Amino acid sequence: MRLGLPADEIHLWCAYADTAIDHDTAQHDALRLRYRALLTEAERSQESRFRFAEDAGRYLLTRALVRTVLSRYAPVAPQDWRFETNAQGKPRIANPEALDADLSFNLSHTQGLVVLAVAAGMAVGVDVEYMGCGTSRMEVAAACFSAAEYADLQGLAGAAQNQRFFQYWTLKESYTKARGLGLDIPLQQVSFQHQPPHGVSLSLHPSLRDVAARWAFWQFQPTAQHMVALCAEHQVERVMTPVWKRTIPLQDEAWPMQVERVRT
Repeated sequence: MRLGLPADEIHLWCAYADTAIDHDTAQHDALRLRYRALLTEAERSQESRFRFAEDAGRYLLTRALVRTVLSRYAPVAPQDWRFETNAQGKPRIANPEALDADLSFNLSHTQGLVVLAVAAGMAVGVDVEYMGCGTSRMEVAAACFSAAEYADLQGLAGAAQNQRFFQYWTLKESYTKARGLGLDIPLQQVSFQHQPPHGVSLSLHPSLRDVAARWAFWQFQPTAQHMVALCAEHQVERVMTPVWKRTIPLQDEAWPMQVERVRT
């Protein structure tokens, strides 16, 4: 069924790996085959290079989610979508028949969860992280965070420090992805400050040649283990609303999700 994308909404689609492809069952095996049938030869080649079945399955899920969701908004079959990338690797739609929809999208995945952001007529970036990973938080923060962000983390401990680390990290990643520049942006030059209960302010180094007021941010925790940040171009004439939807590609229709914004 074709979906409308109101000018004041950004749609966030999520798929949980454990409900789609993570179990060795006949149903999940059948889904993997259906997902693989949607891929281009290049995508199938990419899938075959994964060493672990879990990583290959997650890759299949991400590609199926992008293709099936975009087909809800434009008259293109899932297997017919074509994409091109910029110099930094950010994908964009290359189908001429989808130009009228003026769609932009961004994808992120981590252990157990895939999130796809879809918008119309604006740049968008999304990042999701699993908060149970064992990387040394403060070592990463010392290399990638601004002095103010690092000082904020030093004033916290335990679970509070862990959550704040991933709040900063996902916000930074969502911004770099929205701009389409990826690792070309030094993360220390992108600095956030939390403004309770839900807000954040952004400070940018002059060398980035950007204006903080150009961007709007939201942050969510769809599960106790996952942090999500969304970045989109600020729309002066309207208030944007993120709308969450959950699906299993090619199996279930979408159903709405209630996801609370993160309190700071």
